[in-house]
Amino acid sequence: MTNGAYEALRRQPRDGSERADESDSGQLLTRSQMRGRRTHEVRRALGLTALSTVFPGLGLIFTRRHRFGFVLLAGAALSALVMAYFVANGGILTAATQLLSKKGLLALLAAFLIGGILWVFGIMLTARETSRRGWGAKARWLQRVFTLVMCLVVAVPAARATQYVLITQDTFGSMFQDRFTGRGHDVAGPGGGANPWKDVPRVNILLLGSDAGLDRVGVRTDSMMVVSIDTRTGDSVLISIPRNLQKVPFPEDNPLHEVWPDGFDCGIDCQMDAVWQQAASDHKDLYPADEKYPGWNTTREVIEEVVGLQMNYSVVINLQGFQQLVDAMGGVTMTVPEGPSGKGIAIGGVIKNGHIVKGSITGYVEPGTRKLTGREALWYSRSRAEDPTGDNGRMKRQQCMVNALVDQTNPAQMLAKFPAIMQVAKKNILLDVPQDDLSAFSELVTKMKKGHMRSVHLGTPVINTAKPNFTKIRSLVDQAINPPAPAASTETAAPTAGSTDGATPGATDGATPGETPTDETSSEPTGSSSSSTNGAISSTAGSC
Repeated sequence: MTNGAYEALRRQPRDGSERADESDSGQLLTRSQMRGRRTHEVRRALGLTALSTVFPGLGLIFTRRHRFGFVLLAGAALSALVMAYFVANGGILTAATQLLSKKGLLALLAAFLIGGILWVFGIMLTARETSRRGWGAKARWLQRVFTLVMCLVVAVPAARATQYVLITQDTFGSMFQDRFTGRGHDVAGPGGGANPWKDVPRVNILLLGSDAGLDRVGVRTDSMMVVSIDTRTGDSVLISIPRNLQKVPFPEDNPLHEVWPDGFDCGIDCQMDAVWQQAASDHKDLYPADEKYPGWNTTREVIEEVVGLQMNYSVVINLQGFQQLVDAMGGVTMTVPEGPSGKGIAIGGVIKNGHIVKGSITGYVEPGTRKLTGREALWYSRSRAEDPTGDNGRMKRQQCMVNALVDQTNPAQMLAKFPAIMQVAKKNILLDVPQDDLSAFSELVTKMKKGHMRSVHLGTPVINTAKPNFTKIRSLVDQAINPPAPAASTETAAPTAGSTDGATPGATDGATPGETPTDETSSEPTGSSSSSTNGAISSTAGSC
């Protein structure tokens, strides 16, 4: 460097207020002193830029733009305090679901988008305010690269979070459907405050697994379960509805009541799993033009008649989507029984005329306790081949699967696989739960994890599905939800949830062991407290 250039450099102003070549006492600095000062300036600049990255505006408060820095700092601190308040008053899961309401998602979108832009701007402004014109090329490039890295540290997560919000809004727009209010009764929903369910002692949710696919016409409900939850204790009752239940009643206000006034009765083709198709396709012209899902609504209304409970909410999931959902969640741990063949549970297996079509079994879900993939979980839940109990065994396994999913759901894992889960949910799940009630439901799920789950089995031999006694079905459901207090004598004691009342194995409704009873021929009073449940009510976890 020439003497002239060096003198020019020494006389360049630092920030417009003092000369870089002078010490605090006004003396000119030597080259060594100037290098030391430049090193200090660079370190200070990088340090303050890093502070603005750690917390919005923090580094700016040590520059001329300190007022703007205090504004960013106060805004960020206020947002953090609000979030801490929600977490402290309801936990992380409740706080997260509060933000999943329509207003909550809009607030998140604004926070991530606008907040992210302001945060990055604060980093860039800090770098600009701490930069000096007298620096050499190496120092300038060091600051530029460092500032770029700091901006990316903030911008990439903010952009990802914004993407998550947009994905959620799009998915929820497809999943959440308004409940049709043209028939039936109003349902009770949660309120506000710390205990949103205080005025709703019990919530009944219908879970429907549809078997729509390329090899089927329309939708058939392959799996039907009702979850009845005590909102105070978290104890729940899981009621499986046999898909081959016949003569199911249509409510008087449903258009199909005119077609089937005495129940859905036309033989093997008129079973519970065909109700959706009757309303959605075969007799769609009978329903109002503004009813978007007559099959869904009619299935829910018929099941209400069958079990004697009013459904607060209902969820429909395509079973192939269930497979993808379990994969996205990282699998589910189950204990797989050996089965009659000792190989586990059959995958595939077409049954015609009571026999398995040769070559239709393509594999097995291996026995033992282990984590199942989505495909294995699907066949664990729906396989009937090589199971001597047929639909009965399948319904019990479905109950076990629901119990396991409730127990094993991990919010952290769900968040890590969020985009994949949302993609599956958008294509395969429908529900009539109001989006703004998700926070209340998170509290309900938390209680369920701590509560006890019982199952009600309504298949053979407890209920003759060809000639079902619906009064008995409702009585069993009521016994499971409201178990009577045990009597003094074990011989006359009323059945309690999870007991078989000392009934002889295989005896059903007063029938001789080995017989397949019909409810109409039972000599016992239907719904009597002394009537044997024959294992119809049991602990879900205990039977898995």
